[in-house]
Amino acid sequence: MSIPTVLVAASTLSILSFPLVLEYNHFSSRISFHSLSSSSDEDLHQHLQSLNLAFRSSQINHNSTAVITDGGVKKSHVATAVVHVWADNSVIKQLQVYSVSITPIEAELMAIHTGLIPVMEIDNIYNMTVITNSIAVAKKILESKVNSLQNMFIPLASAVKTFLSKDGRNNIHF
Repeated sequence: MSIPTVLVAASTLSILSFPLVLEYNHFSSRISFHSLSSSSDEDLHQHLQSLNLAFRSSQINHNSTAVITDGGVKKSHVATAVVHVWADNSVIKQLQVYSVSITPIEAELMAIHTGLIPVMEIDNIYNMTVITNSIAVAKKILESKVNSLQNMFIPLASAVKTFLSKDGRNNIHF
C-alpha cells in the first residue's frame, strides 16, 4: 500500500509529510539507536566497548558495513562533513563534503546523509552500523514534527524507507 505524500506550504519552506514516520512501527525493529546513558566514566567505558564490538561485528559479516561520520562548523564558518565507510576490514569510501552558512546540526546531518546514501546503494549490504556523535540528529530523521530542517530530513528519511523496504533483512544501527 502506497502512502500519499502531501505538499503543504509553510512560509518559504515546502514541507512534505513523512512517509517513513507513518510506517515507523513497521520498521522499528530494524532501526535502533544506542546512545551514552550517562557521563560517568563507567558508562563511557561500556559505551566505547559496545561501539568497538559493533564495529568489529560489522567487519566480520560480508553483508555489513560500518559508517563513521562527523560534521562540524569551524570558526571560518565553513562546515565539513567527514565520512569513512568500512567493509571487510578496510575503508571502501572516504568522503569529505564542505558547505558554508549552515549550523552545526546541519553539518552533522550532512555527514550522516553523505555516509548513508552511498551505502544504501551498494548491493548485498543488509546491516549498517552508523557511528556518529550525533544520535539526536539521527533520531530527527524519523520525527514527524515540523522544524526548519525538515527539508533536509525528508530526502534522507525517504532513502531510509527505500533501503528498509528493499529487503526484510536490511537494518540500521546508530
